[in-house]
Amino acid sequence: MNKAIDKDWFRQAIKKAGFRSQNAFADAVGLTGPKFTNTLKGDRRIQAAEIERIAAALGESDRNVKIALGMEVKSACEYKIAGYVSAADRVVFYDHDDMEVDTIELPIFYYPGVTLRVKGESMTPRYKPNEVIGIRLPGLEKPPSSLFGKDVVAKLDDGRLVLKTIYKGGEDGTYSLISVNPNVPPITGAFIDWVSPVDFHISL
Repeated sequence: MNKAIDKDWFRQAIKKAGFRSQNAFADAVGLTGPKFTNTLKGDRRIQAAEIERIAAALGESDRNVKIALGMEVKSACEYKIAGYVSAADRVVFYDHDDMEVDTIELPIFYYPGVTLRVKGESMTPRYKPNEVIGIRLPGLEKPPSSLFGKDVVAKLDDGRLVLKTIYKGGEDGTYSLISVNPNVPPITGAFIDWVSPVDFHISL
């Protein structure tokens, strides 16, 4: 441990979580009162499984508990790049056998989706070269109206994967997919297998 343990944080968190006492909380996470007291004094090394139980009982993240315990916590997590977005908004996922060794550190923890890297300048100014976007799979088979006007990765019924802005189509069950690049023609009357909204895009 590199920093002082924040005992006030634990007192407030335990009270906020509805525990009547520190001993009651210790019992709830499988520790004796003295063991938990010694942990807060820094006299006892805490185990990873105990941090998880404490975080769950407090309704906090493991990261916040580790910070309160004075432990070193990374400011970013490493993610594998699962594919890329190239010219004409085409999305390519790497095959597992051919996956390039391409990773990125992002200031996002426990992201459950996949990351894609933007290649080239066909999607500027909204998406810049080497920018990273995040989507979650599997996608939605039927996009809700709340997605209209937003950027998504869509798999069309002909197998193409594209990153476009989605709108309702002229006929039921169809969609219009518009590029951020005015030089790329729109796809209208499209049938889709699934869509996944862009959760974030980060330029590093």
